[in-house]
Amino acid sequence: MDSSKNQDQKTQVVPNPDQGNQGSVTDKIKAAFQPHSANPGPAIPQDFKATEEGTKEERRAKAQELNK
Repeated sequence: MDSSKNQDQKTQVVPNPDQGNQGSVTDKIKAAFQPHSANPGPAIPQDFKATEEGTKEERRAKAQELNK
């Protein structure tokens, strides 16, 4: 091997941002709360008006008939 090639190459160590006191306090807080920032739930439209068919007694009778 040629020793002049080895002298030209430089090894650079890149620090890990998770180690030490690097980063701001707000970045640390955001990182701590990141697992808790999930989607709020299913999307429900604002004009969602599902009407129930029949009276309460009719719905119960239909449910009992279907569950036989």
